[in-house]
Amino acid sequence: MDSKTFWNGVAESYAKRPIENMDQHERTVARAASYLTPGARVLEVGCGTGTIAIKLAPHAGDVLATDLSDALIDIARDRAAEAGAKNVRFEVADIAGLPEGQFEAVMAFNVLHLIPDRAAAIRAMADRVAPGGVLVTKTGVLGETWKSRLLRPVIGAMRLIGKAPYVGFFRIRDLEAEMEAAGLEIVEAETMGGLAGVRFLVARKR
Repeated sequence: MDSKTFWNGVAESYAKRPIENMDQHERTVARAASYLTPGARVLEVGCGTGTIAIKLAPHAGDVLATDLSDALIDIARDRAAEAGAKNVRFEVADIAGLPEGQFEAVMAFNVLHLIPDRAAAIRAMADRVAPGGVLVTKTGVLGETWKSRLLRPVIGAMRLIGKAPYVGFFRIRDLEAEMEAAGLEIVEAETMGGLAGVRFLVARKR
């Protein structure tokens, strides 16, 4: 089962789930917002139901939020309309089809561990960042500890029966090396809570 099919199938139930760690969520939004200016052009990749894009909208000029799942995008559009967020556009789109070097900030929250070719995705995101702009990400690093690595066979079995998406297991050093190889300089890094930790990174385009 590909990612689009999986997320289309679980979109409604996913949208009803409460945010697991509200303190971490609000801190993520606040840190991301601190890198924005009122006229900033922002791209969010893998926006899901649009929660973060809508919260960042007041801090930016224009927000383009994308996802591969049309079911999630439909939910995000409804939520933006309810919130009165007029400077956010939600589109079903692959990053490869988006213009390069046009965004002062590219955001990707809780998505990098769901992408099989993570290094290629990071390069594509970096290509969309304007000179001097930033890539802001937060992702689980499930390869970081032996306890989290125990989840690999469990998630693999769940994926075989369509109950889980692809999940990558990698370490912080792998993630940061891929960002640097994409021409980015890490300017902020923090490990937040979780079984193996959730890595929040801000990297500026050289």
